[in-house]
Amino acid sequence: MKNLLFPHSFQRIGWVVFAISMAIGGYILISEFDSSYTLNNIAIIGIIVGALLVTCSREKVEDEMTQHLRLNSLLVAMYINYAILIICSLFVYDFGFLHVMLYNMFTVLLIFMAVFRYNIWRAKKRADYEE
Repeated sequence: MKNLLFPHSFQRIGWVVFAISMAIGGYILISEFDSSYTLNNIAIIGIIVGALLVTCSREKVEDEMTQHLRLNSLLVAMYINYAILIICSLFVYDFGFLHVMLYNMFTVLLIFMAVFRYNIWRAKKRADYEE
């Protein structure tokens, strides 16, 4: 089976792009900065590209366990994302739902990043404990 993951070095680049783009997006969101569409697009595209580079890059040790954790984390992220979307569709209306859909572009990637990193941390902790 062909592995479609990026090299591990792309992960560092992804974290930098992701952090800078999140900072720009957070600044726009918090300050209600009347930004141009260009700055909004830079933040959105940067968050997506950075998160994709982080989530779709190999780990230093990419074995069957890591692939298993990656797949399980993706499924958990998808379940959580769609549960949140269903709840929001029941309780959020009008332009508020437009904001929900805007944030929904990122939630699968962000939840996956959190769940996968947690599972990797837990697996390393378990391996250290067994030594």
